Amino acid sequence: MISILPRASSGELWTTNEFVATDGTVDAEAIKAVHGLDAERFEAETGQSLDAAAREARGEPIVPVEDHQDIVDERRKALHALGYDVKFRWQIASDRYSIINPQEAYLPIVDALEHRGETEAFGWASYRDWGGLLKLFVVCPGLEQTVTGGEASDPETDTKGLTAVSEMDGTDIVVYGGFETGYDFRGTQTLWAKPILYFPETGAVVPDTGKRYTRRHYGRATDAAHERANDRVPITEWWQSIYDDIDLRMVEVDRTIRRARAIAYDFETLPFSTTDCYRYWGIAETYALLAADRATTLAEPASRPTVYNLQLSLLLALLDEYGGSWASNTHQEYLEVAGELLRTPAMMIQLAVKEHDCQTDEPTERVLDEDQQTLSDALEDIVDIPGIDVDTEAALSDEQAQRLHDQVQRQLNDG
Repeated sequence: MISILPRASSGELWTTNEFVATDGTVDAEAIKAVHGLDAERFEAETGQSLDAAAREARGEPIVPVEDHQDIVDERRKALHALGYDVKFRWQIASDRYSIINPQEAYLPIVDALEHRGETEAFGWASYRDWGGLLKLFVVCPGLEQTVTGGEASDPETDTKGLTAVSEMDGTDIVVYGGFETGYDFRGTQTLWAKPILYFPETGAVVPDTGKRYTRRHYGRATDAAHERANDRVPITEWWQSIYDDIDLRMVEVDRTIRRARAIAYDFETLPFSTTDCYRYWGIAETYALLAADRATTLAEPASRPTVYNLQLSLLLALLDEYGGSWASNTHQEYLEVAGELLRTPAMMIQLAVKEHDCQTDEPTERVLDEDQQTLSDALEDIVDIPGIDVDTEAALSDEQAQRLHDQVQRQLNDG
């Protein structure tokens, strides 16, 4: 897949000087007609008439541009030469811009993962503008975390084959770590990567809490000696460090998911619906309706979905129905909403409630006090919100927190 992605090339740029004829003669009358050019002042300061200067000059009708370059797709440029009406330019970049083609950037991922013993990795790519913008998802089954449930209960199955207790106690949740990465030949200056979580049971992806890595389009990415000489990490080692960071952060997944399963929204008490809640988070009506329907189907009772349920239902609605490109900014924003539900569940509750309070015309339907302006992700700051239930017994215990700490220490010692 990576090998068939486009290879950007750097082309020369030229500008046409319309004041110079093809034989090099300069058109004095055309210059005099230029708005804002003071011909009399020119002649006074040079001691020469503009007509005489034009007769003596030998200009270039085509002038090279030295400080910029043309970033093009050679394949489409070739088709354009054959008469096809296709766009072949992605951007005009500065002369410092160094192209990092996807083959150079992403083929080293294979070596980096194998070096870490990750031999079963898989993924997919989504792109726009003939590959000028790309997002690549890489899932690493070796970075597996199982979040255990409580007592098992009898599962109920919906039409999609998902268990109705998939977000409830009694069900183990398997999560794989991985990363999303992308580039944009259309004007940005960086190749980037950031961690993701992948739920193999459903195929859902959610952005994780990890660091966002960036690599500027400078230097020679595949030349390790050159990169080290310029205080840059060779790209294979760069991918290895990203993998190691995700590996370390996976120990936090247990706590994150447990917290999301311990908080429930009671939509019989809240003055807005499940669909409204998604809309308050910026989700379009189409996906808000689908996600709300799925969330209430999975919840028990239907009116009290957990935060984990809400984020999973959004992800599955997008997975099943999103019709646009996964490389689009809109799709990325929706994934970020799901990610924030896991990362900052208390803050997202307050965000929905504050948006409701801003939109309602009925003072009696407002939830928050007028003096509550700031958002907090502390669970103690949401327990007094009507319709929000926090199961403190399901929160992470000291013993579980210590187990996560021990896992981190073991990984550090093994490294």
